[in-house]
Amino acid sequence: MQIDLYQLTSLVPLHAAGRSGDEVVLHVFSRRLPQGPEGKPIRRALVFAGLARCLEHLERARFSRDALADLGAHPQLGPALAAHPDLVERLANWRFQGHIRAPREGTPLFANPAVRMDGEPFTIEGVHPAAYAPYLEITTDLLSAKLIETPLLSILNAMTMVASKAYEVVAAARSLDSDRAVLEFGSRRTHPDAAVDAAVAAYIGGCTATSNVEAHVRYGVPISGTMDHFAIQASEQADQSRGATEQAYFRAFHKLYPSNDVLLVDTYDTFGASTGIRAAVAATDGQGPWGIRIDSQLSTETLVRARRLLDELGATQTRIVISGGLDEHRIRELRDAPVDGYGIGERIVQSPDAPVGVGAVAKLAEVAGRVTMKLSRGSAKASLPGRIQVWRTPRGDVVGQADESLEGQPLLDTVWTREAGRLPLPSLAETREHALSSLSTLEPGRAPVVRVSDTLAAQVERLVKRASG
Repeated sequence: MQIDLYQLTSLVPLHAAGRSGDEVVLHVFSRRLPQGPEGKPIRRALVFAGLARCLEHLERARFSRDALADLGAHPQLGPALAAHPDLVERLANWRFQGHIRAPREGTPLFANPAVRMDGEPFTIEGVHPAAYAPYLEITTDLLSAKLIETPLLSILNAMTMVASKAYEVVAAARSLDSDRAVLEFGSRRTHPDAAVDAAVAAYIGGCTATSNVEAHVRYGVPISGTMDHFAIQASEQADQSRGATEQAYFRAFHKLYPSNDVLLVDTYDTFGASTGIRAAVAATDGQGPWGIRIDSQLSTETLVRARRLLDELGATQTRIVISGGLDEHRIRELRDAPVDGYGIGERIVQSPDAPVGVGAVAKLAEVAGRVTMKLSRGSAKASLPGRIQVWRTPRGDVVGQADESLEGQPLLDTVWTREAGRLPLPSLAETREHALSSLSTLEPGRAPVVRVSDTLAAQVERLVKRASG
């Protein structure tokens, strides 16, 4: 089930009190954009990724009898479950049912401290709500809400983190040349299962392809690859020079893949007399391969030298792809270098400038027909109450009550119903296109604000004053 233990330990008292069947509304959201050391946003948007994976999880989520037997032996949880065999039976037969609304996957989302419609900060009695477009608004029973919270947050935090970072990298590359491709090569820098999700998210965020074969087989993400140092070293022979065996491997690779061979030229010496670039051109009978990849000593001077040598050898059409510790900042540093594409691994899938993800959380907005909110006085962690809708306007987003009618494009739409379950979603390619077209309208360096409607603000004020009394 991939849930936290406290979801189960805290469920038992609620079940004992007859509350586990209560209908609840759960908002899943981020309170703000990822922040840098100075507290300023380092992302232009949260690129929403993971909706399809969340719904896929809900379709498959189950408690096996073996898992329940293991939990029954737990020293803390076991005796509590034994005292409530009806709860154990409910868990054994549990399947998710409910109603879910969400923005279209790939939509750029925004979050910030709430402001009123007139632009003034919205605070009341030490309560500082965040204003946000939620990833999900889930209506279900209390038991189900507790069972799905952790895995959905895991998916959304990881995939939206990767997609948001990928977009920043891709935007940096395309600002230099719209034809420069970014390939995601991060599978070795994360868990194998997470690598598949990361490949999907990076593709949504704008990467052209991934190196991850499973992501292609399972989800249809385009795959691309070059070659590795391993293969070149494995071709060494005792009676031949390394230049000769490197060239022989390059020649064999070129014959197999003549139209898209990208030869890795820095295993021994990129600019050697018989290795590296010279070996790559010689192996292709002087025409040059489709491309070369350089994975080390990346500088404008080195890359200019590589381009010059290729041209001198007659490989004027050969492209230069670089990899190794790249991100949007390094891409900009190398803006004057003759580069045609980038292979980027850990700095997309691990997002080291925002390693805690996008801070997605889940909070109750309604319990048994009664609106509620997390207050968290004195902090910036207050949530919004009730069922909401978000309207996108040229001035930014407005979040209000779901039954309001405000100007703008409503973002939340139904993706799961109690009767039909999961509803059809756009294809992955369509999701990527939606993300890129939506993101292209953003102004660099400026994240739109999220305002709270007057009606929703009044509801927050009532709840805060009621809690004060």
